[in-house]
Parts: sequence; C-alpha cells; structure tokens
Amino acid sequence: MRIPNPILLIFVLLIFACQNKKMKAPEGDFTIHGQVTGVDTLIFEKIEADKLFLIDTLYAVNGEFVAANSMTSSSFFLLRTPDGEGINLLIKKGEHLEIQGSRAEWSKNYSVSGSKGSNLIYSLNQKLDLFEKEIDAIYEEAKNAQKEDFIAIQNKFNETFETHTSYLKNFIDNNPNSKSILLALFQSVKGENILNLQSDYDYYQKVDSIFSSKWPKSTHSKLLSEILSLAFAPNFSMENLNGDSVSLSDYKNQVVLIDFWASWCKPCRIANPKMVKLYNDFHDQGLEIISISLDGTPQQKTPRLDWEKAVEKDKLTWPQLSELKGWSSEIRNLYDLKSIPYTVLINSEGRVVAQDLDEMALRIKITELLQK
Repeated sequence: MRIPNPILLIFVLLIFACQNKKMKAPEGDFTIHGQVTGVDTLIFEKIEADKLFLIDTLYAVNGEFVAANSMTSSSFFLLRTPDGEGINLLIKKGEHLEIQGSRAEWSKNYSVSGSKGSNLIYSLNQKLDLFEKEIDAIYEEAKNAQKEDFIAIQNKFNETFETHTSYLKNFIDNNPNSKSILLALFQSVKGENILNLQSDYDYYQKVDSIFSSKWPKSTHSKLLSEILSLAFAPNFSMENLNGDSVSLSDYKNQVVLIDFWASWCKPCRIANPKMVKLYNDFHDQGLEIISISLDGTPQQKTPRLDWEKAVEKDKLTWPQLSELKGWSSEIRNLYDLKSIPYTVLINSEGRVVAQDLDEMALRIKITELLQK
C-alpha cells in the first residue's frame, strides 16, 4: 500500500475546508450572506422614493458574498448585478439574511430567509409571476379565438384580474406592520398599476394612513401623499357663454360630470343628444354637468360663433365653458386630454372616480354616486 504524502494530504484538507466554510459577514445592524451562482460583482443600493443610494459594491467568490451595514429603520434595498438584474429586499435592524439563487433570471430564481419583509416581497413577486403567465395565456388564446368566444375570454380575463386584485388587497389588510404593502399597492403588469388610484382609492388611502402613522419621516410617506392628491380633480376657472367666470370649485360637494367636446368634432355632436338625456334623467337627483369646448383651432374662422350655434342647436342647457384656444387650451394639460369626446366623473368629495366610460357604464356609476 502506498502511504499518502502527509504535506499533500494537509493541503487537500485545507482546500476542502475552505470550500465548505461559509464566509463570515462583517459586523453591522444587519448582515447578508449569499450564494448566487454565476455572479462575481454585485451592487447593493438603498431604495428611496425618488432615488437609489449606493451602499456598497460586493465581490463574490464562486458566487458567495457577504454584506453588512447600519440602519435606524426598516428600509428597501436593491441587490443587483452591474447590468441591472437583481432582487428587492426589505430589511430591518437585527436581521441576518441568507440568499440563494442563480444568475439566470435571478429575480425569479432565488430564495431568502432571515428577513420577514424580504420574504413578503418574495411572495408578492411569485404571485405576480404566476399572474403574468395567466394573463399571457389569455392573450394568446384571444389571438386565435373566434368572434363568438370573445365574451368568454373577456370574462376569464376579468375573473383572473379580480382574483389577483383581491390577493393584493388581502395582502395589504394582513400586513399593516410591514412596508412591503407599498409594493403590493404599486404592483403593475404590462406597465399598468393593478390597483387603480380611482377605483381602489380606499387602499391607497389606507396605505398612506399606515405610512403616515408608522413611518412619517420616510420618503415613501411623502410620495404617497403626493399621489393621493392626484386623485382629486384639478380646479379651473374659465368663461361661459355670457362671459362670466365659472370654476369647478363652485360645485363643491356635488357629483359633477365634465364633458370635453367641440362644435367641429363630429363624434361629439353625435354624442350630445345622449348627454342631453343623461342630464334630464339625473340633474334633478343631483348631477351637474360642465361642458368644456375645444373650439378655437387655427382652422376655425369664427370659433365663438361656431360654439354658440352648436350649443343652441344641440340644446345644451347646462354650463358651457371654453378658452377658445382649441388644442392649446390650458385645460387640456390639466386633465391630460388626448382626444374628444371625453368625460371625467367627479364624486361629491371632488375625487375623479371614472374617465371616458361608455354610456351604460357611466349611467351605472352616476346612479351609484347619487345614491350614497
């Protein structure tokens, strides 16, 4: 039998020991130990409402890395590769995180332990990934569907969307002590927020209230307050047909429908009889309509006369306003107006609750508001 070289044996044992010994994280208010295959450099940043702050550049050895830092309150962090692929973390003082994963689609292929907030973010991401796959499958089904199948496909989409919306609301309800509710509130698919500021205003208000109470100095608290203010219809003042100034604020505590139109707009003129009927059906119950005309385009020789004749011919008896500046009207930017006819429905609190609904949906929503 050949006796092993003792020096060689010691060398092999040392290598084996180094390969199996976990890196020790430096001291700090929190620590991270990670093993992510395929990475050698990581960027560790703190996420504020308006910017990212670089905390550290981490260098991995065979995918293993460590990090530590100080903190005063739970905070959001981004751990990413130099080209942007990465994961979001929510860390609080005293937590010791263990992260496992793979560079390939890292944001969908990782695990985290030792941090409740980071686990909640992981759950949100997993649920979103599943939701996106379901939505993509429905879109693919719609591409090849027959016309008679569209209603069933639309119903399937609505049910899938409503199920995920309910999940996000339940997540917020069940985790009032975690900043992760902010990510649930702003979770989006295909560039659109799933929880809508208009239809889900109560949850925006709820999250804002929680942040204001628990984390008033957070930059995210300020952002939430600013976003909530966007839910309310911007005030404006302009002249009516008699030259008198009329403001939206004149209709405080009333349900108001703003109707954007123009005398030269054929679809608007076609829609006007329906608007007359809507006014006749709901005005006595409390609905007010304000029509704002975009007459005054360069092509019009007599914009004011055109406007006056259209109002008289179409029998529009509610307040009629215009800057007579066409598409250069300031109101266009104030309400992000891109086309007409266009309607904005405002509740008695002054909050925009619907925009550009079709006739039936608009009637249902007005009825709902007037019955409150």
